[in-house]
Amino acid sequence: MAASRTIRFKVAILLVLPIVSLVGLWVFLTAVTVGDALKWVTADAFTKHTGTPGNDYVVALQRENMLSGQYLGSRDSGDLSALLEQRTVVDDKRDTFLKGATRDDVPEAMRPVYDEVISVANNLRSIRERVDAGQADLVRLSDDFGRLPDLFCQLADGVTVTLDSSLYQQAHAFILVGQARDAFTREASMGAAALAAHRPFTPLERRAFTRLADTRIFLIDQGLAQMAPNLRAPLFAVLHSPDAIRFQQMEEQLVAQQNVSQDSWRAVSDRLQSAWHVAEDGSTAALNRESAPTAINAFLRAGAAGLIGLLAVIGSVLLTVRLARGLSRELGALRDAAQDLATVRLPRVVARLKQGDQVDVAAEAPPIEPAGSTEEVRDVAAAFDSVQRTAVEAAVEQAVLRESVGGALRNLARRSQSLVQRQLRMLDEMQRDTDDPIRLDELFRLDHLTTRMRRHAEGLIVLSGGSAGRVYRQPVHLEDVLRAAVAEVEAYTRVTVYPMSDSAVPGTVVADLIHLFAELVENAAVYSPPHTEVTVRGDLVARGFAVEVEDRGLGLKPDELERINRRLAEPPEFNPADTDRLGLVVAGRLAARHHVQVELRRSPFGGVSAIVLLPAALLVKEEARLEVTR
Repeated sequence: MAASRTIRFKVAILLVLPIVSLVGLWVFLTAVTVGDALKWVTADAFTKHTGTPGNDYVVALQRENMLSGQYLGSRDSGDLSALLEQRTVVDDKRDTFLKGATRDDVPEAMRPVYDEVISVANNLRSIRERVDAGQADLVRLSDDFGRLPDLFCQLADGVTVTLDSSLYQQAHAFILVGQARDAFTREASMGAAALAAHRPFTPLERRAFTRLADTRIFLIDQGLAQMAPNLRAPLFAVLHSPDAIRFQQMEEQLVAQQNVSQDSWRAVSDRLQSAWHVAEDGSTAALNRESAPTAINAFLRAGAAGLIGLLAVIGSVLLTVRLARGLSRELGALRDAAQDLATVRLPRVVARLKQGDQVDVAAEAPPIEPAGSTEEVRDVAAAFDSVQRTAVEAAVEQAVLRESVGGALRNLARRSQSLVQRQLRMLDEMQRDTDDPIRLDELFRLDHLTTRMRRHAEGLIVLSGGSAGRVYRQPVHLEDVLRAAVAEVEAYTRVTVYPMSDSAVPGTVVADLIHLFAELVENAAVYSPPHTEVTVRGDLVARGFAVEVEDRGLGLKPDELERINRRLAEPPEFNPADTDRLGLVVAGRLAARHHVQVELRRSPFGGVSAIVLLPAALLVKEEARLEVTR
């Protein structure tokens, strides 16, 4: 069977489920809005700690790439001096970048790329040694210097991809333009190296140079196309300036192996690189200014959503708790009223009816007033009102019916008792008027039979709530009481009453005690073999006078013995349908009437012993016993 649950528990479960759903929805929405804000925080932290210093480092490194190509081709001391000076700048930018960069500002998925960026940033010595030794070919030099910008662009793109789609598009466009700038510097470096060495490109160098040129043009077209007009304008002006056009012309001449002035190449490349860098910084600053309101709005949305959702959850919880408490209080009050009806009022009404009291149904079954306004609870309370009124009315009707049945039984028993008394008087007269022994024996047996009939009639009176009606005026010795009781038993010849202490009882209780002991003795005789003896013993004890009626029958099982003792201690209301051991019921009624204790126990001989304890208050005093003796 399922475990029992309280109303409060079930109501709480019923109301908690929607609250849990509401809390889950609030957490989800808050996580979404706060997540957007946190993405801005992460991107902003990346820009401050890693992005800006890293971009400065990349720009300086691209400048070193150009100067390295120039020195690699010329091997001139002036070019070496400029290169060494630029290396110092690169080292400072690298130290600043490594000092500010933090892995925590990078999403988990991009941390391997971040680790590779840091590794490449710390690995410039081998590239520089090859340049100083003149052992670096132009293609490898371009790839070595281009590795860090490529990784850094990949890292920046991985961080900004989590932002708003429109802002990510602008940031991605700047990344494309940054990659185009790197391709430009690598081209400038290869061109400067070849012109300084006064030689044309090798086929491998020409293919690499051409690939870089195509890549630069493609990335510029893609990046500018994705930018907003106000952000694109400065870069568009630089990338379509006369220097840009002149650079593209010289680029084509180099590929065609035509003569190009080394000084022109250097001057145009330097001016274009500087202008490009300035325009890109300006557009980036403009993008940051435009994205600031978006970031603020994201934080405002996150705060508003979190606050409004929290207030809604708190309000829902408070309202739910209030409703749950109110409903639980109403149902609890109804439960208490129903329990009071079942455990207090109805048993009290039944007890009063058993005592013969008159019961006012309206007073004993007042309407239940539910504590609350819930319609269903009021309907249940009204149903309980109807049930309790019906139950009280039924109890009253049953009591009246029982009283009527008891009165009818008493009336019939009284009539039978009157006839039996007349018959006993007639038998007494007949016994006095005859001397024939045979006739006297027959009359004696008839007298004994009539005495038993009288006891049964008196037993019916006792069961129906009346008294025997026979009264003795003088106290009677208990031994005589017991012998009189044995005389009313059919198998009186099997019963032995042993001598006992000289004690007497008032005449007012003699008839009831004779009837009580007769029922016990007859019960012992009936439930024991016909050849066995039933013994009756008695003696004074500390609390009164104890009488033992013992048989040598088969005995009783412990559970049956306990059930009979319970009926003797608390005699049940007479039920005409229950005819099991009516003699013991009568004995229990008589014992309860005079506060006599009766208990059945197992006999050492295998049968049953009935122990009867007459209270000391039921025994007559010493003077009365002496009067009986005289």
